Amino acid sequence: MLFGINVLLIIKYIVAVGVLTCIFLFPSYLAAVTSKSKYDNMRVRVGSWLFGCLFVGWIFALFVSAKK
Repeated sequence: MLFGINVLLIIKYIVAVGVLTCIFLFPSYLAAVTSKSKYDNMRVRVGSWLFGCLFVGWIFALFVSAKK
């Protein structure tokens, strides 16, 4: 019984990491889909990857990728 609980816990953590990764990389995906210039794509990726842990960098990357 204990083995089954550990497997479910591991699956839960794998799903949580996958969802957080998708949220973390969303600005880069949005910039690629909206056909931004290479310079804007680079700004979004650098802002998201380097400063995404500070939430302010992630918001900046999301703003740059979403603006028209």
